[in-house]
Amino acid sequence: MAGGWHEEYKKKYKELKEAGKSFFPHTVFKDTLAALFILALLSFLAWHFGAGLEEPADPTDTTYNPRPEWYFLFMFQALKFFPGHLEAIAAVVFPGAAITVLILLPFLDRGPRRHIVDRKALTGLGIAALAGIAYLTWAGYKSPLTNPIVEKDPNVMAGMRLYRQLNCAYCHRIGGKGGGIGPELDKATAEETEEWLEKHFRDPQSVSPGSAMPKLNLLDDEIHALVAYMKSFGAGPYTKEAPKLFVENCAACHRIETEGADTGPDLSLIGSARDKAYIKKYIEDPSTLNPDSAMPGYKGQMTETQIEDLARYLSSLGR
Repeated sequence: MAGGWHEEYKKKYKELKEAGKSFFPHTVFKDTLAALFILALLSFLAWHFGAGLEEPADPTDTTYNPRPEWYFLFMFQALKFFPGHLEAIAAVVFPGAAITVLILLPFLDRGPRRHIVDRKALTGLGIAALAGIAYLTWAGYKSPLTNPIVEKDPNVMAGMRLYRQLNCAYCHRIGGKGGGIGPELDKATAEETEEWLEKHFRDPQSVSPGSAMPKLNLLDDEIHALVAYMKSFGAGPYTKEAPKLFVENCAACHRIETEGADTGPDLSLIGSARDKAYIKKYIEDPSTLNPDSAMPGYKGQMTETQIEDLARYLSSLGR
C-alpha cells in the first residue's frame, strides 16, 4: 500500500512531463527573465533612492536609541527576555534550532499529501512561529526608547563633521577614542570659555604658547561650528544650590560618593553614562523613560529652573 501512492505519483508525473515543455531551455529562460527583472528593479531603487543612513556614529552622544531594521525587531525584542550571559540562547540557540528544523523538514514530512489541511501539525507549527515573530516585532516596535529624543543643533553637527574631516582624532581623544598627543577634548574644553576656544582655533600659539597644534586657517563659520561642538560636551554651569537640591529631594534614595542612601542607584558617576537632557527628563517624569520606575516625578514639585540646575549638577558627575 505504501508503494502504491508512490507508483501512482511517478506515473502521473511522467504523463505531465511528456505533455509539457522541457526544463531547458523553456523553464530556464523564464527563470532568467524573472531574475533579470528583479535585478533591474533593485538597481533602479538603489540608484534613485539609496539606503537610508543615519548620522555618523558619535562616541560622545549618550542619547542615541539603538533600533534595528523592522525585519530584525523580533530578535531585538527576544533578547530582552534573556539578559546578560543568557543572550546566546535568543541570538544563537533559537535561530539555530529553527534553521535545523527547516533543513530537516523534507526528511520529517515525507507523506504524499500537500494540502495545508492535511498537514495539521506542521501547518500549526508554522502559523505559531509566524504569530510569535509578528508579536515580537510589534512589541519591539512599541517598546519605549532608552533615551529621550533630543533635537540636534545643526551648528554642533557641522562641528562634528569638520572634526572628522580635519582628522582631529589623530591627536585628540573624545569619549576615550582617538590619539593621545593632545588633551582629551570632552574633558579639557568644558573648563574653557567660548572666547578662549575661538582664539585657540584661530591661532593656537596665541593662547597656548608652545602648542604642537598647527594654525589651520579656518573660516569664521567653521570656527563657530567647532566651538559649538566642543561646548556640547559639557552640561553647563550649575549653581551652589544644586547639591542642596540633591540632598533635599534625592538623597533619601540615592547616593553621591558617601552622602545619601542606597535604596536607588548610586549617582556618583551618572554623568559618564547619561547626559543632561536624559537626566532632566527623568527628574520631571521617570515613567516616560522607565515605566517600571518607583521614583516619583518632580515636575510641579520643583520649578523648571531647579530641575535644570539639578540636571546640570548630576550630569557633571563622573566626567
